[in-house]
Amino acid sequence: MIKQKPLKYPFNGLEPYYSEETLIIHYEVLYKGYVDNLNKIEERLKVMRDKMDYEDIKCVEKNLSFYGSGVILHELFFENMSPPILSQPNIVLIRQMDKDFGGYKNFKKQFTEAAKAVEASRLVLISVGSRVK
Repeated sequence: MIKQKPLKYPFNGLEPYYSEETLIIHYEVLYKGYVDNLNKIEERLKVMRDKMDYEDIKCVEKNLSFYGSGVILHELFFENMSPPILSQPNIVLIRQMDKDFGGYKNFKKQFTEAAKAVEASRLVLISVGSRVK
């Protein structure tokens, strides 16, 4: 059984860059939903294996992949985010952005447009769209 990993920071710990409301939605609604549904699908797969009945295997494996990747991607997101740290920008990163995108402003524009174009549930699009300016 998969369990939600606890956050290493409070829900408001990513502000002002990522709102408390949005983090709560991602952790308590979306991530929890992926974990709960992955556990249901894994249980269904166990029953199928016990009965040697694979009539719905295509559907089950599709859902296993979908919910499993949702769990993994949310865990990667939560692990790689952290509260703001006051520091100087990494010069290597700035140079790479200059090389690849022609500067930070161009990187930000491409990243923002890509984030708005991601196919996701309406709830995710509303939460992302309301934060991207």
